[in-house]
Amino acid sequence: MSKNQFYFLMATIFAIIISIFSVQNAESVSINFLFWKVQSVSKIVVILLSALLGSLVTLCFVFVWQLKKRSYILQLEAQIKDLKKMETDKERVNPIN
Repeated sequence: MSKNQFYFLMATIFAIIISIFSVQNAESVSINFLFWKVQSVSKIVVILLSALLGSLVTLCFVFVWQLKKRSYILQLEAQIKDLKKMETDKERVNPIN
């Protein structure tokens, strides 16, 4: 099983668990958050929106991490290129017989 297949399987299992939990908790609730107050909202909506928001925040962190990792890889590749150029220049000046 590849890494992507494993992640897809875990995401599917997580989605199924959230769906079952949401359906079993279908009653209405009121929500107070900072200055907002919402009356009579279904728990399904609250649970699914919370899961979606958590997924989006995680996705943003992963995206930033991937950008930093890609930038670091490009930097290392540039260093390798420079070192190889220095090595070939050094061999031209001092050929080994």
